[in-house]
Amino acid sequence: MLTLDQLKEHVSLQNAAERMGLIKVSDNGEQQLWKRAGAERPEISIGVKYQVWRDRNNQNGGHVIDLAMWVFDIDYPAANKKVHQLYFLPFLTLPEETEDATDDMAKLAYIAGKSLEDQERCRVYLKNERGIPDHIISEGIKQKTLGWTNYTNPNVAQGEPHWGGEAVSFITYQPNTKMLAAVDYRYYVPELNGGMKTKSLGQKNGVFWMLDPRALRQAKNVYAVEGPLDALSIEAAFSNDPTTCAIALRGTQVQVNWQLFLGKTVISCYDKDEPKPDKRNPTGPDRCYSAEAEWRIHEGCLAAGVPCFFVDRSEWEYGQDANDVYKDAKSKVPFTKREPWLIPGLAGNSEDKPHKPRLWLPTHDYQQYWKFRVKDDFTSLAKMSRDDDGQEKIEFVDVAGFRVAGISRVEIASASATTTGEHDDSPHVQFVAMYQTARHDETLQRRVMNDEQLHNLDTWRKSGPIYNPRAFSRMLNIFERTIGIGSVQAANFVGLCYLAGKPKVNEGKDCFFTEPAQQSPYHNFAFPRGMRGHAGQVVEAYQETFKDNAAARALVWIVGAQLKLYLGFWPHFIMQAGKASGKSTLLKRLSRTTGMKILSGQSIGTEYRLMTSVSGTSHPVGWEELSAKKADVIARAVSLLQESYNYTETTRGSAQTPFLIAAPVLLAGEDVPVESLTGKTVRTDLSNRKGPMLNESLPKFPMYEWMEWLAKLGRKTVQENYEIAQQKCKAYNRAQENDKGADRMVDNYSALMTAWRLLTVFAGIEDINGDFERDLIAEMNSHISDTTNDRDPWIWIVEIIMDEIAAGRYVYPYVFECEPYNDKEPRYLCVRVKHMMAHLSTSVALREKYNNMPVKTARVLKHQMEQAGVIHNDSVVRSINGTRSGHMQQLDVKKLEQYGISVTAPEKLRAHREPML
Repeated sequence: MLTLDQLKEHVSLQNAAERMGLIKVSDNGEQQLWKRAGAERPEISIGVKYQVWRDRNNQNGGHVIDLAMWVFDIDYPAANKKVHQLYFLPFLTLPEETEDATDDMAKLAYIAGKSLEDQERCRVYLKNERGIPDHIISEGIKQKTLGWTNYTNPNVAQGEPHWGGEAVSFITYQPNTKMLAAVDYRYYVPELNGGMKTKSLGQKNGVFWMLDPRALRQAKNVYAVEGPLDALSIEAAFSNDPTTCAIALRGTQVQVNWQLFLGKTVISCYDKDEPKPDKRNPTGPDRCYSAEAEWRIHEGCLAAGVPCFFVDRSEWEYGQDANDVYKDAKSKVPFTKREPWLIPGLAGNSEDKPHKPRLWLPTHDYQQYWKFRVKDDFTSLAKMSRDDDGQEKIEFVDVAGFRVAGISRVEIASASATTTGEHDDSPHVQFVAMYQTARHDETLQRRVMNDEQLHNLDTWRKSGPIYNPRAFSRMLNIFERTIGIGSVQAANFVGLCYLAGKPKVNEGKDCFFTEPAQQSPYHNFAFPRGMRGHAGQVVEAYQETFKDNAAARALVWIVGAQLKLYLGFWPHFIMQAGKASGKSTLLKRLSRTTGMKILSGQSIGTEYRLMTSVSGTSHPVGWEELSAKKADVIARAVSLLQESYNYTETTRGSAQTPFLIAAPVLLAGEDVPVESLTGKTVRTDLSNRKGPMLNESLPKFPMYEWMEWLAKLGRKTVQENYEIAQQKCKAYNRAQENDKGADRMVDNYSALMTAWRLLTVFAGIEDINGDFERDLIAEMNSHISDTTNDRDPWIWIVEIIMDEIAAGRYVYPYVFECEPYNDKEPRYLCVRVKHMMAHLSTSVALREKYNNMPVKTARVLKHQMEQAGVIHNDSVVRSINGTRSGHMQQLDVKKLEQYGISVTAPEKLRAHREPML
């Protein structure tokens, strides 16, 4: 959206008045008089030099938006939008950061800065009162995560809440960045602050405190604790182990993005709080809020595929936290003992005070539950026996060579709900098993199963060895009670999709395919991430590498494919280039920049491979050299591309595996034989446009950030901008008004223009940058002009029949008629349309072409030919070779030639006869 100053610069009042429907009455060079249609005399005057207007009563006037308000009688926002629409300008309103939010961040930065002015003064409290070693404190001071403050609020009396006093400051940053997120205080003397021990400023959810934010990169074991003092204690206990670090979640209600910890093991070590009565249900069981916080941590890790264990605190005293235990032990031993139970947080022999358990197990299950023991990647079963002295002892029997971390219910959204956002009337329930094996280290593996597969041990043996099938089956029966832990709603679609009615960025890890490798080419794909500022750098580089935006069009098409969710369609892309034009090099760079897969000819050799290559995603794929394939493969490919222009759901196999055909396809080659697909494509030509090579250090396009931004925009905003782009493309369209095929091509290029305009806003560049829209419209008109004769199915059928007639293979009656006294050039062809379709469908040589034709009946073929104006006369009667033939159609040969159809008329089948009565 342009600012008012930009509108004044780009739009003249005289031209705006004309577009708004005003009529110019007089013009003396300096001042013009205008009126509305139907008015008797001039109503406004426009000053040409200063570009201002006034009405005749001097009550209204001003700039171009004021003029729109006066003409259309609308308010300022509507007038602003109207002016943008009149000039086909992008109109995009984005939620901006409020002044309050900006002030809060400035205040937080000031507080953090003050806390870092005298950091050393935190050492006394942390060392003497909390037992934290000097080297740990020094590291926090170095990393600017520890500070000190003595601020007191002058408006609050000492001893009252929020008075303040001396406190350690814990500075929190955004994960994997140095962007300030929060500042927490731990007061030396809480009594002076009204009993308040801590205070938190800034962001709460999504961020966590760390002694060294960079330690997460090399860590293998991550301890999750409640407060920063506990995290310091864990860091001190494992100070000689660089693979172990701690994060403080800063409370019991905070959740973070656990996917940041993929490839690591999370070990929860919250405080051992005493159970308390439930305020909402005083008569119910007591609740332990720290334990419930750990349950949420485990659920979050399970959903993210991160192994999670709990520290065994059965020997801790009530009220103790990690800092208390470390001060007493000065060792890591208390933190290395983990709970051995099958379900974290559900003890098999708890002697603690009873409180609301994580899960209610029936007696017959609980009697067996306590026997199971787990390690990181192994499962055992305890057996009671007696030694020679008659004493009871426990022996452990191997159950499985892997650990089942959890079994959860997954509700898979239907294809309709995924692509439209409508209420899901037919979700599909599946089960996902998370398990850990030695060969995959600290990464949970996932197996999606149907109901009947859940207790099939042959399915489980694909995960690892099962030593005791009977005990393993009993364990699965217990896990059925936990089916609600970590249950999620999901969409089996990679790209921007709807989940629970809201746009969401879905990656491969967010999907639950039963046959991943077949159901989506991006089943394990993560979209490239990066800085938003890199987007403009990437766009400008692609605008330079090929002239006339030939390469930039391909880039915009790839990143814009995610708009398919809002538009309901996305065209395929044809990239044509001669030899040594740089096509292969450009394709590889596009793949590196956006993550798009380029499939070789061997990967698309069968119909099944073609289908799997475009299933379950809106992120494009590339097909190279389709023209080198056999005719039947090309025909199947074209048929599949017709379906993937929108969304098509299908199933395959005895198990009825679902496939959602949706991926746009980039077709590259010297010749792309997809004439029947012309109305569903956009194109670019690289020939003779090669420029400088792309820099090897060019960053990747931030696809994930771009898609998140689109998700926030929503469908309405995108549709409004698409309509404006569509109006501009229609205004510059050179095709005839009744050319329906050209209208669809205009829609395709309008979608590409919409992607460009949104991309410029995201990247922070001008929409006029590199004259992209000018070159896009030029390519659109060239594409429309070049394919005038290829867009309608009736043209393909008539061309085939003309070839059959020229070769002497057409067996049905026909005759060419010449104008009187001109027997050299045939003027009309008398033929029956029904016979044309009959010949096409019964000829063995033409059977494959007929099968791939979108038109199969004579009625539809005749209707299309009538619309094109090539039928000169209908229901004529002719005598051909002594046989009377009626109900024939007289085709105009001149009209056929205008559509590019070549006509070859045999001499013996030409006539000057008039129609028989």
